[in-house]
Amino acid sequence: MPPFKVTLDYDRRIPIYRQIYETVLAALASGALERDEQLPTIHSLAGELGVNPNTVSRAYRDLERDGHIIAKRGRGTFPAGGKPKPPRKQERENILSGLFQRVLAESARHRISVKDLAEYFERRFRTTLQGNDRERKS
Repeated sequence: MPPFKVTLDYDRRIPIYRQIYETVLAALASGALERDEQLPTIHSLAGELGVNPNTVSRAYRDLERDGHIIAKRGRGTFPAGGKPKPPRKQERENILSGLFQRVLAESARHRISVKDLAEYFERRFRTTLQGNDRERKS
């Protein structure tokens, strides 16, 4: 079982490999995947998700290309070391605006109110910042 949960949504208009990519990024950001923790192998994650290994391979390849993970021959795939350079103020604002618009669109698509959305995000941010968001390992 991976150190993070991948939930695929086949109704989204986002390719499966991209959903895997985003899940790994979210796991890194939230601390669900620690910097020294090995990611699942391509074949094990593909088997667990019921997808073609090429789909997971593409997600991992893109994550490595973008500097988020590193494949170590014979040892596995791990989060990349070091912290990424934060974006400049204007770039950060553009990124946040895009994220906000996508979250609003998705919540509207699922008929989730702005109030419920805000309460959920507040609760999740609070637990994430407190370090309580990591799933228990068996």
